[in-house]
Amino acid sequence: MDVLEQTRHEQFDVEPVNKREKQQPLYAARKKIHPKRAEGTFRKLKWLVMFVTLGIYYLTPWIRWDRGPYAPDQAVLIDLLHRRFYFFF
Repeated sequence: MDVLEQTRHEQFDVEPVNKREKQQPLYAARKKIHPKRAEGTFRKLKWLVMFVTLGIYYLTPWIRWDRGPYAPDQAVLIDLLHRRFYFFF
């Protein structure tokens, strides 16, 4: 075996990876996302529970409850400063 034969390389027919015809854009076009309307039993139940709980939250401060003299007449009251909690009793 000759030194020349050892240094010979096979020749392949190749083409560059970054050839102009094969290049792709770096970023894809933006795809729009549209919300889907959700329907069904649990969705209706969720809305019902939300309306009831928000109604309780916004209406309870106006409900009055007589507790006698020198006591607040609000039905639901949380007084953190004086550590008093009133819930209808």
